[in-house]
Amino acid sequence: MHPASAFRPLCFALALLVCTALAARAEPVPLPFQPEGLDWPTAAWPEARPPAELKALIARTITEQEDPHLKGVRALLVIREGRLIGEGYRAGFSTETRFPSWSMAKSVTHALTGILMQAGKLDIGAKAPAPEWRRLVNDPRAAIRTEDLLRMQSGLTFIEDYEDPSESHALQMLFGTGRHDMGRYAASLPLAHEPGTHWSYSSGTSNILARLIKEKSGAEDAEAMNAFMQKELFRPIGIESAVPEFDASGSFIGSSFVHMRARDWARFGYLYLRDGKWEETRILPEGWADHARTPARHSNGKYGAHFWLNAPDPETGTPAMSDRLPADLFMARGFGGQALAIIPSKDMVIVMLGTVYEKDVSPLVDLMADMIEAAQRPAS
Repeated sequence: MHPASAFRPLCFALALLVCTALAARAEPVPLPFQPEGLDWPTAAWPEARPPAELKALIARTITEQEDPHLKGVRALLVIREGRLIGEGYRAGFSTETRFPSWSMAKSVTHALTGILMQAGKLDIGAKAPAPEWRRLVNDPRAAIRTEDLLRMQSGLTFIEDYEDPSESHALQMLFGTGRHDMGRYAASLPLAHEPGTHWSYSSGTSNILARLIKEKSGAEDAEAMNAFMQKELFRPIGIESAVPEFDASGSFIGSSFVHMRARDWARFGYLYLRDGKWEETRILPEGWADHARTPARHSNGKYGAHFWLNAPDPETGTPAMSDRLPADLFMARGFGGQALAIIPSKDMVIVMLGTVYEKDVSPLVDLMADMIEAAQRPAS
């Protein structure tokens, strides 16, 4: 293939995301640059003394035994201006513990999509080539674009429920009849809405994407897919602990399953904070972090592209999560209180991991807001 031909999908996709960004919000908070003279955290995180208030907050949280919203918090970590300034682990957990992602894996799926787009192997503006949508003439699902999948606006039916197996597509996909080939299971479901017109959170769309990533990467099985992920994403940014999970078809379970140490989750967030560049190497396309944090048109400000947002609802002006959190915060988030928050205006990354299954998440939101405030205090 001529180099110019390989470059066309990238140009088209970048033009698409730029136009989407301009339509949604003209002036996103700029992503901060790497501080001059500071080492990248490829081998180890540079450290700085923590503010006393932050140190006390972390210590208090990881020893909490009574509050049902906080006693499940197992790890907390704060990066500010490229330095580790706060970290704590509940008894029984440590810097060496690999923590499950649950749906934080969706943001890893976004990164893998960007890597393939940068290589000219994937065009997010094109229709997603799912074989299930081409077996019938004029199947309306064939209009679904890869971008619709990234934005959770595919229109496909999917019940994201974790309590009733008889009703839940998520449980059937992950643990039931769909577990052997999750992308095929999700892609076989019918449309509920016209593609691109309705936002609905769906782990199924992430696994359709993950199957597409496997195909476009050239991986033939789980071993090859893991090798691709390690070579192209994890190892270049110093992540050595990543253990992704795969279904029987060899596809990464891009909705739900990758295990990493807390400091490595921070590295992944830092990659987005630095606009996809690491040391002198561009890992993700320029502007791919902006793509992640651009609100999906029908999400009322709460979702971008496989990342959650705290953007204002266009109709009410109310922040999607909380007015205590910065409006530019974008987040990888998973079941059980997993969170990786990226805050450009504060040059900050926060990692929160654990087993917090309470339906009321406001105490975790307040904890994150308290950590952001405490992290900005003078060092002790």
